[in-house]
Amino acid sequence: MPNLVGLWSPELPESEIAHLVNKQLDRVRTPQTTYVDYVSTHRGFGAGLQDHGILGNGEQPAKIEDGNLSLLLDGEIYNLVDLCTQYRERLPDCQNLTPPQRCLQLINLLGISVVNEFNGSFCLILHDSANNKLTIATDKLGFRPLFYVRRQNCFIFATEIKALSVIDPEPIELDEPGLFEFFCYGSHILDKTSIKGYMRLGPASILTLDSHEFKIEKYWNYHYDETASELDQPTYFTYYSKLFDRAVERRMASPKRVGIFLSGGYDSRAVAASIQKYHLPIPAFTFGDADSRDIRFASLLANRLGFDHYPVVTEGPYLYPSCRSVIWRTEGMLSFAHCTSVFHHPKIKDKMDIILLGFLGEFSGSHTWPKLLMARSREAAINLIYDRMTASQAKVLPRIFNKDFYQRELESIRLRFDQSFDAIANDHPLNVADSWNVSSLQPRSSYQSTSTDRHLFEARAPHMDTDLVEFLLTIPPYARIEQRIYKKMIAYGFPAIRDIPCTNSALPINPNFVQEYASMVINYALRKGLKPVRNALKMKEPEGRSQINRGERFLLEPELMELVLKPLLNSGIFPSNIFNIDGIHSLISEHYSEQADHSESLSRLISWGEGVKYFVHRELSDVPKTIFAGD
Repeated sequence: MPNLVGLWSPELPESEIAHLVNKQLDRVRTPQTTYVDYVSTHRGFGAGLQDHGILGNGEQPAKIEDGNLSLLLDGEIYNLVDLCTQYRERLPDCQNLTPPQRCLQLINLLGISVVNEFNGSFCLILHDSANNKLTIATDKLGFRPLFYVRRQNCFIFATEIKALSVIDPEPIELDEPGLFEFFCYGSHILDKTSIKGYMRLGPASILTLDSHEFKIEKYWNYHYDETASELDQPTYFTYYSKLFDRAVERRMASPKRVGIFLSGGYDSRAVAASIQKYHLPIPAFTFGDADSRDIRFASLLANRLGFDHYPVVTEGPYLYPSCRSVIWRTEGMLSFAHCTSVFHHPKIKDKMDIILLGFLGEFSGSHTWPKLLMARSREAAINLIYDRMTASQAKVLPRIFNKDFYQRELESIRLRFDQSFDAIANDHPLNVADSWNVSSLQPRSSYQSTSTDRHLFEARAPHMDTDLVEFLLTIPPYARIEQRIYKKMIAYGFPAIRDIPCTNSALPINPNFVQEYASMVINYALRKGLKPVRNALKMKEPEGRSQINRGERFLLEPELMELVLKPLLNSGIFPSNIFNIDGIHSLISEHYSEQADHSESLSRLISWGEGVKYFVHRELSDVPKTIFAGD
């Protein structure tokens, strides 16, 4: 996706503004990648868009003729032509304009609230030069990122935080609640980062700023309509199929090369099966070990559907060679070991420009676990979600942090977690869980992972189509539980692939909920019951979706410790008043002596430490030249 940068600082002359915007653009530039820089500067305001041209939005910023308004569009909006048709009597020439020009014409005619009608993934920057007023709007689901920082005399914004830090006029400090949040969850929730004052603008937000005010308002909330009329299941999955087909077709429209990341799971197979035959063949890439379920089942899907299938199998070390590139792209906000696609970008880029993704099948609803099904109130659901989010690191965090810091932040993070539910309007426990996942967690985890591909590709996610999502928000929990409507849509809508097993269960999709759920409960109980036996006999866990074992990968690549984490620990990057350095060394020792698997914690430590080195200490000497050539 394009990189968006800019700043608002009323006292600065245009020449200084232009210098700072260009400095931002240079910081996010990737060597040997073709961009066009679109820059707009005035006294007190400047913005730039580093465009790779994949979306075909044309020259920017869009401007109102003989007016003061200008607009930069990062992203795409799929229903602009429809909206222009709807308002054609008042916008007679809108059809002949570029997408940014159409956006600006619609906003000029109807006001910024028209973004509530936009169906797409976007971030809009609107500037009124007469009043030096800045307005920023994000899409409903927050797929396009925008970070910002407010300083005494300026407001800086950008797609990536590296473009904030490079021109930040004030000392950069750590945000202690933010860094604890990262180690607790593996990502952030809501707006925080690990840097004090560096925030991410949330989904469906309109930020306005001028010399008199700064405010952020929500124009839409993700919530289930608990008063909607209930329909029968065939009606639900028939509408689902119709809307999903249209969503996929919208995202296939492009003069650029479209491909898909195809696993053997539900979400990407639904996207793949919805692609019309006249678009084929297209490339399909699947990541995993050669014998993993993903590659085996995706190969069957690709062959049945008529795709060109490309298994992406990594042989030899890949974590250490790619870790710094991944961290530069994800900016230390995700565990790098989960985002190593950069290792394969040259092969992928040779085949496609636009990647279709299975994000986010969660919209089809109600991924449950046994305890959540027993919840009888909103409060009980919130407690269970917190326990589930923190369970994997509960025993490790007291060893990573100093005792006083840990106890203080543990109380703080629970308070902040509870506050993240303030915007959740639902009461049913399953609705609460689904709404929180989509509105608070996913924008900072799944969506952030696409930043590894940002400089080369565009990502499109049909499940995130606004028309589809708003329909799904009318389906009651009993009809969504374990995605039963979704599975029926796939099973009955795509009979040609119904018999191909899913990686989730290694079985074909069973649209009979009672049979499937009973089988799931029995299998879950058997796995739990047999686990002590397997542990006692040192037997391997049953085969899962992928055979990649990150604990073993870390053991095979000791460079991660010797050349990355240990030097960071010795350098002072990890403040001794926050971190327990001896405790971290003990985790390293335990993992590499195979006493325990701490690969997730070690990955987070590496990601956070390198990120702080790059964006707080501004030490860039080890950033790979293939990613950043230097200022």
